[in-house]
This record gives sequence, structure tokens and C-alpha cells, in this order.
Amino acid sequence: MQRFDFSQPPFDALSPAERQKLEARVDIVFHGGDALILSPEAPVDAMYVVIKGVVREMAGDETIALHRPQDSFDARAVAAGQTSHRFIVQEEALLYALPRAEVLALTESNPRFGAYFYASVSEKLGRLAQRAGQRELQTLLTATVRDANCRRPVFIDGGASLRDTAAAMKAQQSKSVLVRAEAGLGIFTTTDFRDIVLNGVSADAPVAAHCNYQLLTIDIDDFLFNALLLMTRRNLRRLVVTEGGAPVGMLAQVDVLSYFSNHSHLIAQRLERADTLDELAEIAAQITRLVRILCGHGVKPLQLGRLVQSLNARLFARAWRLIAPPELLANSCLLVLGSEGRGEQILKTDQDNALLLRDGAHWPQLEASCQAFSDALERFGYPPCPGGIMLSRPGWRFSGAELRQRFQQWVHQPSGDALMRLAIFVDAEAVCGDSELLERARDELHAALRDDAGFFSRFARAIEQFDTPLGLFSHLQTQARDGRTTLDLKKGGIFPLVHGIRALALEHGVRDNSSQQRLRRLVELERLDAELAEDVGEALSFLMQLRLEHGLEQQDAGRPADNLLEPEKLSSLERDLLKDALGVVKKFKAQLRHHYRLGSF
Repeated sequence: MQRFDFSQPPFDALSPAERQKLEARVDIVFHGGDALILSPEAPVDAMYVVIKGVVREMAGDETIALHRPQDSFDARAVAAGQTSHRFIVQEEALLYALPRAEVLALTESNPRFGAYFYASVSEKLGRLAQRAGQRELQTLLTATVRDANCRRPVFIDGGASLRDTAAAMKAQQSKSVLVRAEAGLGIFTTTDFRDIVLNGVSADAPVAAHCNYQLLTIDIDDFLFNALLLMTRRNLRRLVVTEGGAPVGMLAQVDVLSYFSNHSHLIAQRLERADTLDELAEIAAQITRLVRILCGHGVKPLQLGRLVQSLNARLFARAWRLIAPPELLANSCLLVLGSEGRGEQILKTDQDNALLLRDGAHWPQLEASCQAFSDALERFGYPPCPGGIMLSRPGWRFSGAELRQRFQQWVHQPSGDALMRLAIFVDAEAVCGDSELLERARDELHAALRDDAGFFSRFARAIEQFDTPLGLFSHLQTQARDGRTTLDLKKGGIFPLVHGIRALALEHGVRDNSSQQRLRRLVELERLDAELAEDVGEALSFLMQLRLEHGLEQQDAGRPADNLLEPEKLSSLERDLLKDALGVVKKFKAQLRHHYRLGSF
């Protein structure tokens, strides 16, 4: 009978043979209250996992962690052979003792297991920031188009008649064919047949005259998730699969949906067909359910945020089209701001949006339309923004001339409120209307910034607004609130990373919106060290993962999602990774202080 629990990371990375070998060497030991298990004065000969009881980790006279059942300690000491902390039993403890020699042998033979002990911060966060049990499903994050077993394409000559094409499709039980014609390679589908019948086209007409030559393709070794994203954004039912540039298959939506237990592509289709706000409210609830399913299947926040952003953009755009009169639609641009604009808003929180208006036009229905839109979003589950950052407020509806005035105020008269509003606008993403209005606004903003060399230091200074909750000896600094011992993930970790990245991107003219894209572009421009950028990206992803999981737990308990994480509820591995991530926050803030000379303010 197996006595050791291998479901907890990093032990879930071991192969069956490695598990069997380790289990044969595991001992069970008992220590009474106040017993000293590890100390700096003695060599470390084992790694411990708590079965029952509580073990206190101390640096000097300060308790820096409590280890409870399923927690392990001390991985760093196993690698080094010595610990700098003392581990003392607080409550009678029953422990697994894993021999150090056996553990070290596994770190050498198994890189994923070894990452827990030796890898850099970015490698550890990238490899190990996964919840137990999620690896049992092959998700869209790791599956490729090749894994979906896409169908072999049916080819037909462009000179074939529509009748012959229909016969070939029936014989091959295919809903589409690829057409080889002088104009190139085209696609002909059952939907095209519907249009031909309605238009009274002769069945003897050549198929080449009625197919689509603008093929959307995806490489067979590309991620299946990217196929899903392309289908969702373009409202497609199928993609042509290529290998080495040549068509080798057809990927239908049903092939992608077979990897899912919910239908994200169908959500996008429903959004396009929705004719009422009632329908949109139902679809908004589906998006929330989809988030839960994909999070449980191991899709990481970066990919999940991109998909949710795409679906939300369709939701907001469809609602605005149902509400606003045609003339207003043609002469405006609906924006989402902040984390929604960056593609990093996964759970529904406050509304953050604005409206750009073409100069010189006036609409009597403007105020009523904007209020109706904010009311609709509240009905969809997005509560009003406490700070009033919504297009229903006059301050977030701008003509081009009005926005230029705001830029001058935000840049050259930079109060704390002005800089906050500018930071929110910098992340703007167009979701409906004339996107050129936003591009022209960005040009105006960058022109305004060229005249103020000291602006970027003032803008970046917001990273100092909150302390990083990591003290000496990597001690997590928590606060007691409502009977909970918590730390604020957003203020202490996510915000300084996001805003620091945003400040660098704004300074160097990077127009990408997402934090991860900004990091990659800054590295390409040689404005940020590649290793630090990788650490920052992985730390941000891990902190967002913790916030998402915590938010879902809060919602399950009937409470609104917040950012107040309780570290004691994390596993020892998660606490270690949290400390590593907050260590990256400190390092990044230190670099920004130096770059922007924040100490001189």
C-alpha cells in the first residue's frame, strides 16, 4: 500500500519508477512538542513532509513560517547541505523523512523535480506554478493542432461543376473542399451552397467562380489554443491546417470543442447573433462559467486573459451596437481601460471604459446611450466603478480636442489623480467603432510627452505607493483583517510590476497593451535585461494565478472576489514560490528606482 502522497508538487513530477524508488526509502518519524528538527549547527540529512502536527520555522527569535500537513521543508537546505533557520515542533509532529541522498539523485535525473531545488526564479515559477491535479488533462495550453486529429482535406479542380462538387462532398462526408484554381487555392463550404441556391446559380457553373480564396490557416504544430483564439476572434467554423506551408488538413470547430467541456467558440457565435440585452446577459454568465472550467483545466492566466478579453470585447461591442444609434456608432470609438485593456482582467470586477468622439459632432442621445450601456454592463455582472471611470460619466467621454487638453493637464500638471487617469488611459483598447480615433489619440499623447523629460520619473513613482510584503529572511509580511491573516496581492505584487512595465513601455514608445507583450518588446529594444524580463513575466503570471484561484474561492463562499490572500492556506511550495515572486518585485522596483532616480524626489 502506498503511504506517501505523490499528488503534491514537486513530487507529482516524478515518474512511477521514481516514486516507487523514493517510497522504498521514506521513513516516518515522530517528534514531541518543542523538539528541534533542523538547525544551522547540524548537517541536513533529510527533507521532511508533515503528516500531522505543526512545525515552526524560525530566523533568530522570529517565526517566519508555520508548516502544516502536506507542507515540506527544507528544500533549500537539502540542496545546500545546511540550513540557516531552526525548525521547531509547535504541535506534536508526525513526519515523512526523505533521505537527502535519494532526493539529490532525483534532482539530477528529473529536471522538473530538480527545478524545485536549483532552477532560477523564472524557471521555478514557469515549471512549478501549477495546481495539483491539473496535469491529468491535456489542455488547450499544451495541445497542438496535430493532437486534434484534424481531417484530411478534400481537393477538387476549379473547373469542376457545382454538381460534381456536391457529389464529392457527399461521397467524402465533408462539409468543405479545397479548390485548386488559376486564382490559387480556395475553399468551398456547405454555407456557400446555401447562398448559391438562394441566388439561383446553375448547378453546371464551375466551382472556382464561387469559392473563397482568402484562406485562414494555422500550422499543424501550432498550439490548439491559438486555433481557438483565431476562430473566436474571426467567428470561423474551420481553418486550413498547413505543414511546411502546404495544406494537409481541415480543423473544424467541433475538433477544437472536443478538447473542451464548454463551448467558447459557440459563445462567440451567440454573441454575434444576439438581438437583445437579455440574450447578452445570459451569454455573460456563460463566460464566467467558462473561466471556472478553463482555470480548473490548467489554462494559465496569460492565455485565459486573452480569451476572456476577446469574448468580453464581443460582448461590449454587441451591447453598444444594440444601444447606440448608427450615427453615434460611426463617429465614436468605445474603449476598455486598465486591466481589461491589457487582457489581464479574468474575473468580473468594476467597469473601466471610455468613449472617444469625432470632433465637431453632437448627438442628443449621447448621455442616454452611455447611461444605458453602463446599466447593461452592471446587469451583465460588472458593477459600477467607484472612481467613476465609465463612459456614463462626462469626464470619460472625449472629443479629440478635449482629449488633447486632458493630455496637457495629465502630463504638465501631474497631480496624483491626473497620473492615475493617464495610467488607466495608456492601457486603452478599442472594442467598437472607429479605432483610428484611438490611434490618433496615442499619437497626441506621445507628442505631449516629448516636451517633458521629467515626466516619466513622476509617472513611475507610483510603484512606491505600496510596500512589498516581504521582509528579512524572506518572511511574508501579513496583516490581520476581520480575523484573517492576509497580504494584498495587487498592492504588494501585481501593481508595481504592471505599472513599472507600463512606465518603461510609455517611455520607450511601446504601443503594445499587455504586460507580457510590453516586456518582450522592451527586451527587443534592449531597454530591459532579458533575464530580468523573464523573471518579471513569470512572477506576474504566478501572482495573477494566485489571485484568480483566490477570487474563485471567494465567489464559491458567496463573497466578492478580493486581493487579500491568506498565505497560511497555501502549500509550502506555493509559499516558496510566492516569496520568490515577491523577491522579483523587490528587484524590479530597485531597478526602476535607479533608472528613474526615484530616491532624489
